[in-house]
Amino acid sequence: MSNEKKRILEMLSQNKINVDEAERLLAAIEEPSDGTNANPEKKMLKYLRVLVEPIGPDSKGDRVNVRIPMNLIRAGLKWISLIPKEARGKVESALNDKGIDMDFKKLRPEDFEEILFNLNDLQVEVDGGEKVRVFCE
Repeated sequence: MSNEKKRILEMLSQNKINVDEAERLLAAIEEPSDGTNANPEKKMLKYLRVLVEPIGPDSKGDRVNVRIPMNLIRAGLKWISLIPKEARGKVESALNDKGIDMDFKKLRPEDFEEILFNLNDLQVEVDGGEKVRVFCE
């Protein structure tokens, strides 16, 4: 085990950093110096999943299981480049009116991949008695 890994684990055991910080630090020291991705999991993401499940045995809500292929999402990002420059401002304005802050000039596929990879397992419990999970696999 390298000295850096030992130091990170020591900081974790002394509660100087939390588990998430330790995980990020360990991932950072494992990245190769040529800039390529050392984590093969990032390349293996195939689906974005959304699950909605009723909470409790008395719940009568519907179960929903949506599996969206990542290639479809990636293709959608490429379609954004087909929006004419004159129309982009109008589309961004319409989205802003709906509360969605979008700037197509700043949208990069790498950012999207990073968001999805770090999404890991988002879980929300809705007041109506459903549990919503969003994750990638």
